[in-house]
Amino acid sequence: MALRCRQHRVFGMREWSPHTEEKISILADYLGEFTVAARTAVNRIYMDLFAGETVNILKTTGEQFPGSAEIARAVEPPFTSLILFEKDHQRATDLRTLARDHGDSRVTVVEGDCNANMLAALRAVPTQAPVFAFVDPDGMEVQFRTIELLAEHKRNSGKPKIEMWVLLPTSGLVRMLGGNRSEAERQGHPDKVARLYGAWGPWQDVWEARLAGTLSPGDARLAYLLLYMDRLAGLEYTYLLARPIKNSRGELYVMVFATDHPAGQSIMQWAQEKDRVVRRTATPPLFQYPEARPAYEDIHTEWREQFPVSLSEWVEYQW
Repeated sequence: MALRCRQHRVFGMREWSPHTEEKISILADYLGEFTVAARTAVNRIYMDLFAGETVNILKTTGEQFPGSAEIARAVEPPFTSLILFEKDHQRATDLRTLARDHGDSRVTVVEGDCNANMLAALRAVPTQAPVFAFVDPDGMEVQFRTIELLAEHKRNSGKPKIEMWVLLPTSGLVRMLGGNRSEAERQGHPDKVARLYGAWGPWQDVWEARLAGTLSPGDARLAYLLLYMDRLAGLEYTYLLARPIKNSRGELYVMVFATDHPAGQSIMQWAQEKDRVVRRTATPPLFQYPEARPAYEDIHTEWREQFPVSLSEWVEYQW
């Protein structure tokens, strides 16, 4: 799906780095294939837990590119229902305006915290419907119990689980926990991390090794990712794919895809391995060429056996 752009800046819109446009373009490719695969279903549902702006500005060129909600709304074959969560009042209003201006009755905007509103929203989601959830927070806003609600919604339906594509702030975890235990605890950071994982235990072991200097920041970042994939595997997701998103200075975060359908895995792997233009500079498009993407490696299977730090058992968070 082509991403529409305009050549002028709009006051008040957030500016984003090229890696964000890259992420949205991957989403567009995947959703287009998702609805094709689900075209015979009576209902096809898109959920966006942090719907954000309707249009965004690319820092490098000043051009506009659509937000995730507009991408999902324009997919063909269409989703029959779109559930958009947005905590910010003005952004939620803009999302409603986008739907109204297009006469799009499929869109439901849930204003407020997705963690607080997920259970009620899922009551309107048929358990027989193919569902894709885009979980794209700015940081560690999504709680694991929300991920659990999504994963459990279709249990005993005989249908694949809700697919999800989740931003995990790997570099943010290393930076926020940091090397000063008392300062991290004073700011409540360990509790935030426990809510992200829905548990205590192994991630604390990684942090302890980091504090002791026995793990490098890069090794800790990878361990935090693999532990999150462990938690998703514990929800009985069969296929897990991880794709780091980077800028010129290194890894920013990792997008983790979870599905229990082999077709979902194949389509997402295609979308993320696909060569694509990343507009890192203001160079005219004529001189920008698609960049090759590395093939996927299975980094998750049996990783604990090779990890140099002993890891404890998970202790579930008491919500």
